[in-house]
Amino acid sequence: MTRTPDIVIFGAGIAGLWAFNRLKRAGYDVLLLESRAIGCGQTIASQGIVHSGLKYAFAGQVNALAKSISAMPDLWRDALAGVGPVDLSAARMNASSQHLLIPSGFMGGLVKLVTKKALGGNVHEVAKKDWPQDINDSGFKGSVIYMDEPVLDVPSVLEALVAPYRDSACMIDTPDDPMGFLARHDIAPKRIIYTGAASNHAIAKLNGDDKGLKTQARPLLMGFIKNAPFPLYAHCVGTSDKPVATITTHTTQDGALVWYLGGAVAERDKDSDPQAVYTATKDMLRKYMPKIDMSAFEWGVLPIDRIEGKSDTQNHLPDTPTVHKAGDALYCWPTKLTFAPMLSDMILKDLAENQIAPSGKISDFSDLKRAEITSTPWDDIGKETSWKKDV
Repeated sequence: MTRTPDIVIFGAGIAGLWAFNRLKRAGYDVLLLESRAIGCGQTIASQGIVHSGLKYAFAGQVNALAKSISAMPDLWRDALAGVGPVDLSAARMNASSQHLLIPSGFMGGLVKLVTKKALGGNVHEVAKKDWPQDINDSGFKGSVIYMDEPVLDVPSVLEALVAPYRDSACMIDTPDDPMGFLARHDIAPKRIIYTGAASNHAIAKLNGDDKGLKTQARPLLMGFIKNAPFPLYAHCVGTSDKPVATITTHTTQDGALVWYLGGAVAERDKDSDPQAVYTATKDMLRKYMPKIDMSAFEWGVLPIDRIEGKSDTQNHLPDTPTVHKAGDALYCWPTKLTFAPMLSDMILKDLAENQIAPSGKISDFSDLKRAEITSTPWDDIGKETSWKKDV
């Protein structure tokens, strides 16, 4: 017998998961399909930062991206509190806020003026006597700016989103032929939503849905430092509109502290020599935190492409999520983890405009293999590659 769920979502990254959870809670009959593991790819590669747009404003770059992101942290906090259309109360935060580290005599006044007037929010300079002790001991000299941006434990977010609806989150064994998979399993949804950022464009072309579709790939070679000296969640400000480094902290399964490195140190071709990341990071640490002992550090990298809708400005992010509509299908790119709630709003708007209402039923997908949550990249190092010493 043909199964007729309201919606099938291909791709269980943050975009697909957030939409899946929200639609299920709203009464839609939804099947979520994933070819590898829940959260794999760009989602688990993210640093878990719920951006507010402040880092885009610190150099006077008060653009549409900064403004559109500014409302996102409150939406995520509502979810973390169990309030609103998505319940993330079972998820964890690694940190409730971050800091901007601004070297002495460098843009400090502009940062404080621009971020407060352009975006609002709780951003303020931290008095020297109130600096975190670890930052004080690191030898940093300059201004420490408090940024009211939470940093999420991404695996716990994945678990919180999928756990209530595990039986409807399944594996697809033919990711290059999603329509064939549905046909073989007698599944005929009213709407198909593609949220696999890296695979969307190829599938759209396969389906003949790529007319007018433009995407871009922005490469990264993210860095890791194992045996980090203390927890740190910070943007180290440079001379451009991007931080020299963005650092978040994570713990491996064996209890080691890891600094995960984004920002300019990672803004390079993913096939670049990892030594370039290590050298840039060491240079940054010597400048910003010269008292840190790096002798016990072990190093690693993660090559990743960020695939998203095409921006009008070369090498810049789009200002919002991207949705490409073709017939009964939506192809979606969230742009950033923080935009997942906005993307779900866009999806719900499309459903309403096309009079696709929640059916309230729950289809049986017990014949399909259940999808499992991905492992973290800092735990994957050591399985296929090794942590590097003395780089």
